[in-house]
Amino acid sequence: MLEHKGIRWGYVFLRASTYLNAEETQELMVQAVEMFLLGESERNVKGSEYDGRLSTEQRYELIGTMGGQRFDADIETSRGRDKAAFLVNEQTQGGGAAISLN
Repeated sequence: MLEHKGIRWGYVFLRASTYLNAEETQELMVQAVEMFLLGESERNVKGSEYDGRLSTEQRYELIGTMGGQRFDADIETSRGRDKAAFLVNEQTQGGGAAISLN
């Protein structure tokens, strides 16, 4: 992984209809970003209202003109089985990442 001195920044997109509330969704989003930064391909996740697995095949996908590495959550919630997908997009210079013009 590239060594960065300073701030790394980017975007995370959620693509799902989910039983999770905003706080639980944010917890999963943070897990996906941590996995991206550490280069992990799979992680067991557990919250107060969910339990499951977050994984990636390290594929790059697009939503409109924005894209990122896809992470899939397969979880069991107190309200039923659920799935969610996150796209993690890093804007700092790195392998395969576009530089933002902003």
